[in-house]
Amino acid sequence: MNIATEKPRIRGDAIIWVMILGDMTNFMVGFAYYGYLRNDNLTLFRQSQETLSIPIGATNSLIMLLSSWLMVFALASARAGRLKPASNLVLATLVCGLVFTALKAWEFISKAEQGINFLTNDFYTLYYTLTGLHFTHVVLGIGVLAYFSYALRSKKWTEKNLFYFETSAIYWHMVDLLWIVIFTLVYLLP
Repeated sequence: MNIATEKPRIRGDAIIWVMILGDMTNFMVGFAYYGYLRNDNLTLFRQSQETLSIPIGATNSLIMLLSSWLMVFALASARAGRLKPASNLVLATLVCGLVFTALKAWEFISKAEQGINFLTNDFYTLYYTLTGLHFTHVVLGIGVLAYFSYALRSKKWTEKNLFYFETSAIYWHMVDLLWIVIFTLVYLLP
């Protein structure tokens, strides 16, 4: 299919856009509540924030940005009918997701070993809620990426597959965007 001759349309399934709207609304409520509680107890939030690893958070940010970049190229390859390179790019995106989850899991375990948990204080309640919910989204995305890495190599690839692949790419970009906001808000905000 030639993109230049394709009729303009909204990419992906309408359901993904409804899901993204719902997810973004949930996260925005979480971000607003974080801001409200942070404003109410700035000293506690700053002290708690200092226990986070900015290098790990920044590394995870770069990993998520790289994964989105790879997904853009994977989608372009799939649209051009270059399915094996598209599959390899999806596999590379999946590896980024795995590295992200490994680093995040290490961070969670490190906090647990320090006796820091969900109920330690308001900062950690929101830290675990926001990053844990995001972590869950990444894990689900990894499953979808594994499917498409395999499907792109199958002989039965169709336009309908491409439509759902576009939908999965939209989801993955949402996950990337959410992490950038979480990293900025939770790790970096002075």
